[in-house]
Amino acid sequence: MMKPHKKTWYNQHMGFTIVNADIATLKVDAIVNTTDQHYSGGGGVDRCIHELIGRDLSDATDMLPRLHLGEAKATSGFNLPCTYIIHTSGPHWRGGGDLEIVLLGSCYRNSVALARTLGCKTLAFPLICSKSKQFPKELALTVAIDAIQECLSEADDIEIVLTVFGDWTRNLPESVFAGIGQTIEESYEPQAVSVEEDRAEYELYPMRDMSRKISDGMAPLPMAFKIEMEKLIEDLLEKPTQSNLDRIPIDESFAQMLDRLIKEKNLKHSAVQDEIEMSNVGFWKLLNGKSHPFKMTVFGIAIALRLSIEETKEMLMKAGYAVNPSSLQDVIVAGLIQNGVYDRFTIDNLLYSLDLQLLPGASID
Repeated sequence: MMKPHKKTWYNQHMGFTIVNADIATLKVDAIVNTTDQHYSGGGGVDRCIHELIGRDLSDATDMLPRLHLGEAKATSGFNLPCTYIIHTSGPHWRGGGDLEIVLLGSCYRNSVALARTLGCKTLAFPLICSKSKQFPKELALTVAIDAIQECLSEADDIEIVLTVFGDWTRNLPESVFAGIGQTIEESYEPQAVSVEEDRAEYELYPMRDMSRKISDGMAPLPMAFKIEMEKLIEDLLEKPTQSNLDRIPIDESFAQMLDRLIKEKNLKHSAVQDEIEMSNVGFWKLLNGKSHPFKMTVFGIAIALRLSIEETKEMLMKAGYAVNPSSLQDVIVAGLIQNGVYDRFTIDNLLYSLDLQLLPGASID
């Protein structure tokens, strides 16, 4: 039986509890780590687990294939109390119109399925996507409960604990946990997503759509170049390997721009890394193009590097983002940069007072 470290306040299903606990300390067969497609250890639970285990975890995940949205892969638990760590990648919240709810549910269902395959009898989840992926917390909880109960309705061979942090849960009425499946349809309607909105950190684009978009944009280019690009795309569609991908000519990448700016400003990588509180592994992968940053991470780097608003917009573009004029978050952070406000104490306190998402490395929790 699992022994949560703190008070359990929900136990409607015999094999399912919700607790306030540190997932990395639970003595269970497997814990779930919410990460990205490259297992980068860039933030939240992922960063904590990487810091607790160290290089051994990075070496193990380097042997795993890329982690698509909703998938689950496992490694050893190493020095943690668990036997296995199941890694899953959840979607970024974009208003509800891009199958985020389905993909988030897949994270839970696929993790439980993998845990059963591994012979696990106890499994612990964090509240996936509720912080770094900006899912509304109540909706993230709704999806988690629905998916877990669905898994447990198949068999009673596994006990599951969901770890939740924060005082916000104390204000949730008991009715939240009853008939929870109706909440999605009643309270959250899909919204149209502007092309200027955030791109999910690990969003996957269908390869044929990418081929069409690239082909659409090549009309003004020389015919020889157009033919060559079409051939490259055909090769990539036929065999999506890194070697074929490397043949496609592209401009300076986000990683290259980041490395160049750090050198131009005579800064140390560690100085930028410390300001955004990223692990050594996470920052190394960012610099080497092996992971992709969140939008707020890009803003945090821009402030750490004291970039101009033009440089910030270019860096955002390199990462696949843009300043969204419909986002209060974007407008305020971009406005601070435009006005030369780079003091983190000032910025963190302003964002906190407005109840907006904090930059990575904020001193306010």
